[in-house]
Amino acid sequence: MTNNNLPHKFTTRDGRTVTIRSIEESDTALLVDLWHHLSDRTRRMRFHTLPKELPPQEIWRRAAELAHLQPCRQVAVVGTIRAEDGEHAVGVARLSRVTPDATVAETAVVVRDDFQHVGLGTHLLRTLGDVALTMGITQFEAWVLAENEPVLEIITKFGYPVHMETSRGETHVLLDIAPENTV
Repeated sequence: MTNNNLPHKFTTRDGRTVTIRSIEESDTALLVDLWHHLSDRTRRMRFHTLPKELPPQEIWRRAAELAHLQPCRQVAVVGTIRAEDGEHAVGVARLSRVTPDATVAETAVVVRDDFQHVGLGTHLLRTLGDVALTMGITQFEAWVLAENEPVLEIITKFGYPVHMETSRGETHVLLDIAPENTV
């Protein structure tokens, strides 16, 4: 994926600088590192159901799948920081659509616990929305655990028309991201 706005710098509400860029196939290790920096609660909120412990080879396999994208159908942006020991992922937003010309894409965001509540998740989602529009995508679809109130609050405050329906502990979200549909 190429986008004129990527990479770019983002400053969190608490003053930390995060680089926002497209995810690359070589980012598997970054995604594994991110996994290890997520609390059990954050993992459950993002992935809904997962075994308590995943074998290391399964974590690496899933991370490799998430880093390997089909550009006509999938996009992912990653927020990274630089530390003394190298680059670390602190958040990822991704979309996937069923066909290359579909106008609806399933989307998901995850942010490392120590970077939550500082605007990073919202910024990643907005960045992903900008990229999605260049691909002809006009709606994001997501399944959010009904108890994940912070994410549902972000979605309702996002400024886009949204339809939500909750059933059996999950909220189905359909978010109109096209400019003519925004409030």
